[in-house]
Amino acid sequence: MLGSRYEIMDDDFEESDQIRYVDFDALDFSIITMGMKDLPFFQDDVYLGMQAMNVGVSDSVITQYEYALLREYFEIERTPLETAMAVSALSQMWVYGLYEVLRLWRDRKYQFGKLYRNGGIDLKIQDMPDDDPLNLTIETRKEQLKRYKDDSLYRSAIEATWVRIEGVYRMAELYRINLAKHCAPGKDGIIPSAPGYGRINNWCGAMDYELIGKDGYYTVMNRRDIADALRTCLSNP
Repeated sequence: MLGSRYEIMDDDFEESDQIRYVDFDALDFSIITMGMKDLPFFQDDVYLGMQAMNVGVSDSVITQYEYALLREYFEIERTPLETAMAVSALSQMWVYGLYEVLRLWRDRKYQFGKLYRNGGIDLKIQDMPDDDPLNLTIETRKEQLKRYKDDSLYRSAIEATWVRIEGVYRMAELYRINLAKHCAPGKDGIIPSAPGYGRINNWCGAMDYELIGKDGYYTVMNRRDIADALRTCLSNP
């Protein structure tokens, strides 16, 4: 039944679970919005930087919806199905969007690294279109490639950034693969028992999902967990 998919979590929580989410008024949403655009690749690509900033802008909106869902639940003393469904949908779209922008970043890192090791950066630049000098995206990509080739500090900053954000990428990957592809990351044969089955978290209003990893073990995660992890890594360069 539809209503059973969106239930308040009534499991026993330790005291540490009750305080692990910062109150809404204490959250600094600018950390993601500004921090993402300051990462290598995002910083020197205006359009990719805008895409990264959208992660932070939408996080602040969805977080408000999550807390509104929690308040509504306690006020009416039953699960507000329409609100829960909206929060679930928005949460999934947010994680999918974060995953895509981080995957693009990761793919660019690996592509640039491979070209650098093979001595192919100059050839790659030559092969890129040059008949539209007003195409800022192409020009930016060329400049990034040149900088990657010539600037060792730039290469080091990119490697260090991946160390910081890989954990968040893996969280988003686990969430996204379970809910969008109904399997574990890299393991089509490992299938979650109820992909998309969400329960309202008692402390922040985000939708908790049981996600299965490639080892066959489940973990509970919600969108807020990923957003908080991203805030943490962006706050600690």
